Amino acid sequence: PFWEAKHLPAARALEAAFPRILAECQALMRERDQAFAKYHSRVVSSGDWSDVQFYAGCKKDSAHCAQCPETARVIAAQPRINSVIFGSHFFSRLVPGTHLSKHCGPSNFRLRCHLGLIVPDGVRIRVGTEIRQWKAGECLIFDDSFEHEVWHSGASDRVVLICDLWHPDVDLESMI
Repeated sequence: PFWEAKHLPAARALEAAFPRILAECQALMRERDQAFAKYHSRVVSSGDWSDVQFYAGCKKDSAHCAQCPETARVIAAQPRINSVIFGSHFFSRLVPGTHLSKHCGPSNFRLRCHLGLIVPDGVRIRVGTEIRQWKAGECLIFDDSFEHEVWHSGASDRVVLICDLWHPDVDLESMI
């Protein structure tokens, strides 16, 4: 269910850009906190989940990409990220007390990559039977076709950059 960034060049590129992505995220939160829109989902059983979309289904949110040009550039530069037709790329914020109940992604053609940006203690994710925690500056990558859920028992917001990428077993070259 979990994958390691060292095996995925797109994830390593996100980690290399961490300081610049974090700076853009923090500036966005200071200057335009309203940019985070409430994410309406049946999996939010308590708390609040909000996001800032950059790309969804290969459609670019030009305003958000202009506000965070380095984040948008890093995403756009990675073919295993920027060509996922049913993928999304966004800042994701959970407030303390949030629980995302167990759920699964639509298929196993993609992996979900979370670059930890603002990561307090007390935030955990279970994928399959394994539980992990995010770390700032590191990618936590998982196959979201496995059942997963999230608990936030920390004291401050958790923010990650979520980027969907093609599963490594998908032969992109034969598709384009």
